[in-house]
Amino acid sequence: AAEFTVVPAEQAVRLPDEVGFDVGASLGVPALTAHRALTVAEDGPRRLRPGALGGRVVLAAGGAGAVGHAVIQLARWAGATVISTVSSPEKARLATAAGAHHVINYREGDPAAEIRKITPDGVDIVAEVALGANLALDLAVLRTRGTIATYANDGGKPVELNVPQNMVLNTRFQFLVLYTAGPEARTAAVQDVAAAVRDGALPVGEEHGLPLTRFPLDRTTDAHRAVESRAVGKVLVDVTS
Repeated sequence: AAEFTVVPAEQAVRLPDEVGFDVGASLGVPALTAHRALTVAEDGPRRLRPGALGGRVVLAAGGAGAVGHAVIQLARWAGATVISTVSSPEKARLATAAGAHHVINYREGDPAAEIRKITPDGVDIVAEVALGANLALDLAVLRTRGTIATYANDGGKPVELNVPQNMVLNTRFQFLVLYTAGPEARTAAVQDVAAAVRDGALPVGEEHGLPLTRFPLDRTTDAHRAVESRAVGKVLVDVTS
């Protein structure tokens, strides 16, 4: 952990004076990954701004996670209707606080039917954190020519594709990791996320759906343990305390 570091100039982004370091420390990879997930649809925008996703429906799987939280906030800022799936009432509370219009506990009832009640024509974009576990649900609610953008496979369940089903749907699968997305996509993400920050669209803290767990610098080891134990929200190390 370091208070200062050296990075290439294009990776240094000025934090607006009115935005605290908690927000700056919590964005990074989660927000840029969320931007990528929301801009890879064949017929969707490549840049995000208010109204860019107007009329579209986004499903944020795992809306209480760091990337899921950013997906909810960015998609709502860009004008989408946002649905989030979660695994518990507590996580439902966080996804709602983040700004999701509809939150569904996928462990209860028939989540596909609940989503279809909200959007009979299906979901335009799925931002997926556990593709192997959630693929059947994703395909049950995806619209024709919809996109599944997956940035993780939590749980490690192998992905099994029903090829004819996906052919009929014209499903677009986008596997993504930020580091190999390419400079153009990363630059666009940085610029759009910065604009969302200036608009106040990416707040953090439990009241905004992203709890912050803090550790002083001399407890960095404990911070790593918290991350490894899958603490909900973001784990921050305060190097000035």
